[in-house]
Amino acid sequence: MFENLELFITVNGAEAILIVGLILVTGLVLDWVARPLLRRWADAREAIVVEAITIASSGQFTFWTLIIALRLWADQPTAPTLSATTLRVLDIAMVLAVTIFLVRLITNLVDTFLRHRHIGNISLINNLLRGLGALAVGGTLLVSLGVPLGPLLTVIAGSSLGITFALREPLSNFFAGVQILAFNRVRPGDYIRLASGEEGIVTDIRWSDTYLRQLANNVVIIPNAQMITQTMINFSRPEPELNVLVDFAVGADADLEQTEALVLNVAREVLTATPGAVSAFEPLVRFNAVDATGIRFTVVLRAQSYTDQFLLRHEMIKHLRQQLQAEGIAPPTQIVRLQNQVVPAHATHPAETNQ
Repeated sequence: MFENLELFITVNGAEAILIVGLILVTGLVLDWVARPLLRRWADAREAIVVEAITIASSGQFTFWTLIIALRLWADQPTAPTLSATTLRVLDIAMVLAVTIFLVRLITNLVDTFLRHRHIGNISLINNLLRGLGALAVGGTLLVSLGVPLGPLLTVIAGSSLGITFALREPLSNFFAGVQILAFNRVRPGDYIRLASGEEGIVTDIRWSDTYLRQLANNVVIIPNAQMITQTMINFSRPEPELNVLVDFAVGADADLEQTEALVLNVAREVLTATPGAVSAFEPLVRFNAVDATGIRFTVVLRAQSYTDQFLLRHEMIKHLRQQLQAEGIAPPTQIVRLQNQVVPAHATHPAETNQ
């Protein structure tokens, strides 16, 4: 492929050195200046394919310009002739460079897609692609060196049954992880709760385990096989927003119209001022019980995610209690039952005892 490249240069040694130097400088400029600029441009516009190509082509321009410069220099009458071994090494290096570029392109396409979709890093996919890429590069190298792959594949196929039996547990977790990703059951960033009680934010899906980070910042490691056999609640699907219910109560003699209007005003202020709240949501108040202590009601708010509900509920209870006290709305009556209480001898009015 390089037989006719010597037509572009003369036998003059100074001109050959100049052309080779320009080729090397061009490769360095493309690799270290133009490529990063193009990558930032593609990242800003979410051009996934272009960005993946720029990432995968890291070092490619420098490598190919070095190969071209070396072959051009070797074609000069005054340059030493490259040995057959050196030419063979260069040919193998070029084949490996193309293979590595293709493997990196596929891997970076997946990484870029996950990042732009805010899915996060998934180790299972990344490691699987890296493993397949390593096999592709290794197979290409063996073929380039003239090593026959047929006997090697026969040995691998013959021992696959024993390997499968010995690794049945890891393989079951591996294919369970593939099923989790294929059916899009969960993805990094989702807040989930399992029937067994474990809950947290999914941080990673690996070969055999799924990692959850609890609100206490602890890590829970769950085998992938359990992730597909247990009942699961995904609080981030189909959307991360959720209603937040805040239970409250007032005295039995409270003015319900006044109470409802006050609670709604407080709820609107809390939704507007609290981080993580859906400020555009119109809150609701529903009276739901009357008993001897007072009247109970529920305030319906809305949070942007599962973890935002705790601060929202905290602010609502704090502000609502303060406003109810300021408006003179009585709290619910407390009924205290006393059993087997010994009345002090100096007590003026003995307490009644309910048996």
